Amino acid sequence: MADLDKVKGINARQIKLLQDNGISTAEALAMSPGMIVANIDGLGDKTAKKLIWNARNALGMTEFIPAEKIDENVEYITTGSSELNKILGGGFQTGKLTEVYGPFKSGKTALASTIAVTCQLPINKGGLNASVAYIDTENTFSKEKIKRIAKRFGLNPKEILSHIYHARIYSSDHQSQMIQKAETLCKTRGTRLIIVDSLMALLRSEYVGIGKLAVRQGVLNSMIHGLSRIAETYNCAVLLTNQVATKMMGMFSGNDAIGGNIVAHGCHFRVMFKTKGFSSNSSLKRRAVIVDAPDLPPDECEFFITSAGVADTEKVEIPDDKGLDFEVETLYEESESDKAPNIALTCVKGIGKGTAESLETEGITTVDDLLNADPERLSSKISGISSKKVSEWQSDARVLLET
Repeated sequence: MADLDKVKGINARQIKLLQDNGISTAEALAMSPGMIVANIDGLGDKTAKKLIWNARNALGMTEFIPAEKIDENVEYITTGSSELNKILGGGFQTGKLTEVYGPFKSGKTALASTIAVTCQLPINKGGLNASVAYIDTENTFSKEKIKRIAKRFGLNPKEILSHIYHARIYSSDHQSQMIQKAETLCKTRGTRLIIVDSLMALLRSEYVGIGKLAVRQGVLNSMIHGLSRIAETYNCAVLLTNQVATKMMGMFSGNDAIGGNIVAHGCHFRVMFKTKGFSSNSSLKRRAVIVDAPDLPPDECEFFITSAGVADTEKVEIPDDKGLDFEVETLYEESESDKAPNIALTCVKGIGKGTAESLETEGITTVDDLLNADPERLSSKISGISSKKVSEWQSDARVLLET
């Protein structure tokens, strides 16, 4: 990558203006639309056009080259599932945008959490040995899940978390702002993976009605092109998770990604996740389908979502902490006075006799057992109980122990 001062005719003031607006390299300037650069206070149309053209000339972007000389420099990030890697051609590709969409609890966030860890693996183990930018629009990022996934791959959870740069997003303009900020991480922190989980959640809630559709698609188009430019400039991978809407097709219905053609045409790879069975709690097995890809054939596979991320089997082994340089994961600080093995489950708000019996069949007989349980795994074992409900029980249990 080339610094902005390599661009012919640029001065220190213009470099500062560009950097303040997220354009910090010659490549970023060369790939920026003229209108975006022209709208920066202190530049204008004529200056913007000159600087962009000079940047393109400096980088050799104004000449055609034989296709055999194209340097794609593609690298891959393992998904944690060999079957999913296989249909993706080896894993998530750098320099490209990959959209993964599916219904609630189909495994989108589980995948995002998994590759946030595997991206930090050494190159010979399926990673990039690089940091991650995690743009969280739904508040579903879980440190505890990241720790479990890190242990599964034999990594230090504390070190893994220190290289995931997380941003909790509250509005669509905040989302656009942090996408620009992610470019700074690519330059200064060596970030090679950007995750947006999920792409449309806030846009879907803010731009309601047909009258807002054109405005929404304009904002979305800007985000997609911004991410595409960052991916190509820094050869980083971009994962976009997306929600779905029910689409009627005659007498039948099916799930389709929201965002329309802007997302469909803007993403290089599109993968659909499907749940198995009538209820997403009935099985941990999921199906992935390649919907669109420039260099992959139509294909599909099965994988599992587990307490330690995406895997090929329902159960994954999390190594014991013996010999590793991190402590056993706990949900709260425990001392002799904190231990409460004899507190009945029915003392927890929301747990009646019938529910307690169902929990006991899964080995949860005390409040301590409940606190140490994994919400996702426990909810998958008990019909009609969501992981959110289990988390609420655990919160109420902690309050019970403190009183």
